[in-house]
Amino acid sequence: MNSLRDLAGAREAGQARRIGLAHPHAAALADRLLESPRSGTALEDEICALLGPLLTELGDLPAETYVGPDHLAIALIDELREQAEQAGPASDAAAVRAAEVLRAVAAIMPMPLRGRAGVEVAAPEAAGEVRWTRDRYGSRFAIVAPFTTPEGPVRWYLWDVDACDITPRPAHAGFYASPEEALAAWQVAAGAFAAGGTSWRRVDDSRLLAGLLPKPEEYGPLGGETAAQHAEYHRCRRLAELVLELPRVLVLDPVGTALDAGPKAFSAWLRTRPDRPDPEIFLIEELFESWPSEVPELFDTCSPHRVRAVTTQIRDEFHDGADDLLELLPAWVTWLADRTGLPAELRDRSLAELD
Repeated sequence: MNSLRDLAGAREAGQARRIGLAHPHAAALADRLLESPRSGTALEDEICALLGPLLTELGDLPAETYVGPDHLAIALIDELREQAEQAGPASDAAAVRAAEVLRAVAAIMPMPLRGRAGVEVAAPEAAGEVRWTRDRYGSRFAIVAPFTTPEGPVRWYLWDVDACDITPRPAHAGFYASPEEALAAWQVAAGAFAAGGTSWRRVDDSRLLAGLLPKPEEYGPLGGETAAQHAEYHRCRRLAELVLELPRVLVLDPVGTALDAGPKAFSAWLRTRPDRPDPEIFLIEELFESWPSEVPELFDTCSPHRVRAVTTQIRDEFHDGADDLLELLPAWVTWLADRTGLPAELRDRSLAELD
């Protein structure tokens, strides 16, 4: 019990230290926002735009001085609250501005960061149906939702979700003037071969939608994120909260995956292919473990990106023992493609990553 308490205490102390490291940066950012002439939606956009390059800079710091996105958010909220309280009575212009900026920061934050601000903020309202589409590999998604703004025009928020790694993550997120503009941007990012010809359709599986959208809890950056990704790091989680609060849609009947079929099913398939290796079952079980997904419905996807990621992971984890697992990957990709009916041209692009 004491060890658990010690671990929790050490984690809290580490968090407090990194928030402390964030405070000088948060104070400078707060000053810039307090001097800005913008308000409303324009101020929220400016906050995101300023967070992007700052978070990128902080993310490149050495491990001992690293400051994460939520560390900076907490420090920024605390700085603004302090300035609002020190500025004097509510009639004081500085106090009014500090409170306005604090509300704007809180408005783009997911819970519990939003609660830390201690102010009431109006939630953006969904102005229509959520739509989605996916690429031909089935592992990169575009999700779009319309939101009203106090100034009048509806804006469409896009989540470009890459589900090729263990945890689906937004490769890009941001507002667009129309769903057509958002779709075009996603198609360019995903590539014409994989995403060309796609179109928006109604969401028909709220369970899968919930698995794809970012959660309110912080997801750790992988490193190498762009300023544009960092700019929407908090807002994409906040707006995802609102989407998931909308009335639930149809949940499709679960489709059996390779994970459900189990290692013995792959082993049996291998025995029907004389040109394939005949490995020990423990190697097949290891391969299943090396092909994870937090979204079970997406376990069978095998895009080139996913093949690259798993190949790198196997080499990094198993070092000299990686060859036996890597030898199985061509058969594994072929089996998954057969199971899902993946067109040969897509399967071959994934297999090409193993050459």
